Order: sequence, then structure tokens, then C-alpha cells
Amino acid sequence: MEYKWFEFVLFFFIYSFSGWVFETLLVSIRNKHFCNRGVLSGPWCPAYGLTMFIVVASAESMRGNYIAQYIICVVVASFFAYVSGFLAEKMLGEKLWDYEGRLIFQGRLKAIAFSLVIGAVPMVCLYLVHPVIVITMGLLPDIALGILAAVLIVIIAADIASLLYTGRKKRKGEEDGIEESVSTELGSRKKALGKKIYNYVSSRIERAYPGSMSGEAKAEGEAAVFAQGVCFDKLFWIFIICALLGDLIETVFVRLTQGVWMSRSSVIYGPFSVVWGLGAVLMTLILQKLIGKDDRYIFIGGALLGGTYEYLCSVFTEVFFGTTFWDYSALPFNINGRTNLLFCLFWGIAAIVWLKLLYPVCSRFIESTSVASGKLATWFVFILLLCDIIISVAAMVRYVDRAQGAEAGNSVVEFLDYNYPDELIEFIYPNMILEAE
Repeated sequence: MEYKWFEFVLFFFIYSFSGWVFETLLVSIRNKHFCNRGVLSGPWCPAYGLTMFIVVASAESMRGNYIAQYIICVVVASFFAYVSGFLAEKMLGEKLWDYEGRLIFQGRLKAIAFSLVIGAVPMVCLYLVHPVIVITMGLLPDIALGILAAVLIVIIAADIASLLYTGRKKRKGEEDGIEESVSTELGSRKKALGKKIYNYVSSRIERAYPGSMSGEAKAEGEAAVFAQGVCFDKLFWIFIICALLGDLIETVFVRLTQGVWMSRSSVIYGPFSVVWGLGAVLMTLILQKLIGKDDRYIFIGGALLGGTYEYLCSVFTEVFFGTTFWDYSALPFNINGRTNLLFCLFWGIAAIVWLKLLYPVCSRFIESTSVASGKLATWFVFILLLCDIIISVAAMVRYVDRAQGAEAGNSVVEFLDYNYPDELIEFIYPNMILEAE
């Protein structure tokens, strides 16, 4: 799919700004004080924008070749990370950060491993974040996007010119008397924006985990514990763990019973079953009070809850997407083909196994994470999962529309048709049945 010039410009600025926010938060929370990242005065790190610019531009020629795309991501990300530090030192006459022993250019094994890790970031952005950006931009008129792109080009050009001028003055020892410029105003606004973002995030962490940002304990002898008790953080990671395990269990079950490997995922990217994940969250919320009671109470509660939940999920997908993902009409004691007695019994057994055996282990594992790292990881994975769900829903809706003969009417639909064709949707959701009109 071809992009217009202003779309590439906006891609550059979106990823540059996102990279600045990510790096500023990461370093600030790690150091427990605000750290303004980036060489330029504006709120952007061009290394991120340039990396994604090249990755997006070259992705089309390597469509479907994931290994080649990943190699490009590793090389480009490592190159711009190295070059950004080198140029900052040359232009400003001082080393703003040290890449010694980290980048692939240093020729060390740990440097290569680091490059492989940072190469995964643009790869993830290409498949999870970029489609959401394209879909969002496609909802806006081209004239507005073009004007915005032109304005941003002028601003960053002034910012770069000011940086070069300042660097030359500093090298000559003429720092005094440097004139006010657009870049000076950008710098003050960037610092104010960065402080607001950091203060908001750190205050949220501090409210949830008192003492974690200041390094002080909540009380004498008591340190902050990440995701203690039943809270959003704990439930989110329970959802992730069980969605992954549920998908793997279903995949193996289908292989053993039907003799075929079949996708059981609820989303396009990643082996995650939303049904299993939400089911574990509901069991934790509703049935946790039964942990100390006899197993038969947990079994009955799990069977009733699981059967009701499965029935409602079937109704939801049929009403909102016009599709059916499972049909138990051929099994005995079924209810409208949406659930059946046998699977209700399975839900009851699963409730006992989860509450008595697996949940305590998962809970301890989640709580062993440090507060800052756990909170950042929660937000990061939550955003990626949200992008995955948005992409999956959009692709599924467009699949249904195509089946009903709807033509592509705008750039968003063209993007969905090009990147998520029928064969891909049918591979991810092999049991999906379209409801007759």
C-alpha cells in the first residue's frame, strides 16, 4: 500500500514524539526524578521517527518475510541509536549519553544481544501500533493532515537550525548573548510537558503504591508490593497469563481430538484467547471468596459461572459481529448450541484448579515484580493489547462487510483489505461462521 508524502511526515513525528515520551518516562521513573530526554528542543526523539520511517517504507517490499523485516529493524534501530549519540556529541561538544558496550557497533556479544532486543521494538510497532495510527489518520481529511505536516516540518527545521547554531557557539565559547529563537520556546514547552507527564504517572504510582517513587516504605519494615491483593494490575496480568495458557490448551486439545493444528486465538497477533482470559478474571473476582470452602462449592459456582459466561460470549459475537465462533448443537444437553453440560463441568473443574492451585502461584509471581517495572510493563502491554484488539475488530468487521459485497470506499478500508485479506482472517478464525442476513 502506498502512502502520501504527508502521511510519512506524520508517521515520523508521531513515532518521534512517542519515543520521547517512552524514553522520558522510562529514565525518569528509574531515576525517580524528571529527566528530559532528547537532543532537540521540541518533544521528539528523531531516532525513533527515522527508524520507523525506514521500517514502514521498506515493509512493503518484504511483505510476509518476517525474518528479513526483523533484520532491517535490528540494523536500522541500532544504526540510528548510535548515530544520534554521535551527532549529539559533535554538535553540542558533550556526550549526552554513553553507548559503550551496548550497540552492535562495539562488537561485543552483549552488544549484539542488546541490538536484537531494541530491534524488536520497531517490529512490534510495525504490526501492532502502525495499523492503529493508519486507521486513525484515515478518518481525518487529507487537507488537514497536509497542513499539519507542513507546519511540523517548519517547526523541526527551526529547531534543528537553532541546535546547530547553539552547538557552534558553545564550541567557540560564545554561549553568552545567544538570541532567543523558536527552539528556545519549544525547549520550555517540552520541559513543561515532560514534567506534567512524569508528575501524572509518578503520582498515579505513588497513590497506588505509597513510598515506591520516593524510596520510602509505607510503614516501618514494610515495602510497597506490586499488584498486592485483587486490583487492576493483578487482574490484568491474570488475564494475559490465562489468555495465553487457554489458547495453548485449546490448540493442543484440538490437535489431540481432531488431528489438526488450528488457530484458537481471539486476536490477529499473538496466541491469546480473550474468552479464557476474561473467564479467569471473572472467576477471580466472583469466586475468590470460596477459596477456603469445600471444593464442591467452587465446582458448582465455576460450572454455573462458566456456562453463563460462555453463553453470553456467544450472544455478544453474534449480535455485534454477525458471526458464530462455536456451535455445540451436536452435543447433548446443549443450550441453543451456545454452551452444554459437558463444558459446564469442565468450567467447574477449571475453577477448582485455578483457585486452589494456579491462582496462588500466579499471584506470588506477579507480586514479585518491582513496583515501577510492573507498572510500566502493565501500561506498555495494555496499550499493545488494546491495539491488537482494535486491529482484530476492524479486520473482522471488514471481513464480514466484504462477504456481504461492500466495496472499499476510503483509505482505511483499502488498508484493511490489503493487510488483512480473507485468507488471513479465515486462518486466524477457522471456526467463524457468518450469520445469514
